Amino acid sequence: MFSIVINRCWAMYSYKQIDPSEYRVLHPRPAYLIVSRNGSGRLNVMAASWVSPVSEEPPLIIVAIGRGSLTREYILETKEFTINIVGEEHLNLTFKAGTVSGRSVDKWKMLGLEELPSKYISVPGIKGSYGFIECVLNKVVEAGECDLLFCEPKAIHVREDLYTRYGWDLKKAKILLHIGGRAFTIPGKLLLAEKK
Repeated sequence: MFSIVINRCWAMYSYKQIDPSEYRVLHPRPAYLIVSRNGSGRLNVMAASWVSPVSEEPPLIIVAIGRGSLTREYILETKEFTINIVGEEHLNLTFKAGTVSGRSVDKWKMLGLEELPSKYISVPGIKGSYGFIECVLNKVVEAGECDLLFCEPKAIHVREDLYTRYGWDLKKAKILLHIGGRAFTIPGKLLLAEKK
């Protein structure tokens, strides 16, 4: 019965084919701020939305970063970085971090960021973020113009007032989602599927 209802609903829609390179069909995706540090201690920050868990045992996260980026260079040098979770109030900060190169300006200073100390690595989180993950580089795989950086999370820090048994409290944590360019959105509500 359920499949018949679904099939009748789908019959009301028409579909069109779009360019196979249109990755935004998989957006919106959470926007993150990636913090890296070079061997001399200089911090850099960039915005990224191509971030995903890929394994539970062992825990592994993958981050896709452009091969020419300063962030990639720093991460390959020190093998450490943090993934910072941001919300609606970080909109302009995130957009600026994603549109200015760290090669031409000290983005950490330009954005007025403050360090939140990590427990196991030398790279800090960002004070005021919703939380951050301490990451150690595991391996690098080339993929088109990007490198896929597989990392091991060494510690995860979250704001106590924003995190619940289901994850982020979406009534309070307005997780920033990137649509494309300067377009962003936030999640609206928590939906729970029926129990079997």
